[in-house]
Amino acid sequence: MKNSDFAAVHLDGGNFFDDLRVDIEKSHVTLNRLDVRKVRRRKPALLNLGRFAVSGLLQKFKLQEFLAISGLKRRWFNEFHGYWTDVLGGRPLSVLDFFLLLHDYRKKQQHTNALEWTSPERHVQNWQDPSELYSTFAFTRNIALRPIVGPALWRHLPKRGEVLEYGCSLAPYYHCYREFFSHRECRWTLADIANFPFHCARYLYRHDEDVAFHTIRPDRFRDPLESTKGFDVVILTTVLEHLDDPVFVADYLLARLNPGGLFVFDYIISEGKGLDTPKALEMRADCLSAILSKVEIVHGKVDATKDVGLVIARRR
Repeated sequence: MKNSDFAAVHLDGGNFFDDLRVDIEKSHVTLNRLDVRKVRRRKPALLNLGRFAVSGLLQKFKLQEFLAISGLKRRWFNEFHGYWTDVLGGRPLSVLDFFLLLHDYRKKQQHTNALEWTSPERHVQNWQDPSELYSTFAFTRNIALRPIVGPALWRHLPKRGEVLEYGCSLAPYYHCYREFFSHRECRWTLADIANFPFHCARYLYRHDEDVAFHTIRPDRFRDPLESTKGFDVVILTTVLEHLDDPVFVADYLLARLNPGGLFVFDYIISEGKGLDTPKALEMRADCLSAILSKVEIVHGKVDATKDVGLVIARRR
């Protein structure tokens, strides 16, 4: 398939380096029309676990950060660069250019006031502003520097389980699974609104046989998955603080979690500004209470008065 088949749709103005302006809504529609060949991405357990051990040591001693920033480890960059040039149409970059642009796009994206969240359509539009291209850079950097996420989760991951990564953005948990745990033979559903990093994830993992993508449409916010399918693991990290109704979403997802399944979540205390919604701040205690009424904590702890880090819980 020609690279032009994946080409993003651009808005007027800007350039193709430090002011790239993408119509991400229309660009997602382009991906919807593609029919690509699927490939099984599974590696032997010994190879996976050996690489996991080495990567864990590199990450622990900050060597992963050095290798990624210096360009000595650059597979992460090569994947991003292919997306940047072939899909977004950006000018060729060096590793140094990537980090300089990360800084430039961060300055464009900064929010100091509360945004409007008057409707599901407005909610999605907030995430589709061209300045939100920054989030693709940010998630790429995070994966490059810390490819292992949620280390406590993987010992509990069921073999051949059904996994949902909800509000996945660039899907850091699926990326970690793909790199180190594919021998568990799980099937993944990656779900998010039509935002920038999810567009990148849909491109990067388009050939993966064990992945299904689901775009959450604004007209289906009360039934975002449009399905009653059950999951063995639901991952909901860096999401709750961004929602219009976190209590509803938590209840909705827990209803689709199989008995004994794992619910993986966190919930920071935000100021309710920028992409953190005022409702998510207001409903935080109620949301945590609703979750705890249905699960038993396996890892981590919940204190409604403090930021909640990674928690792994099992549905009763």
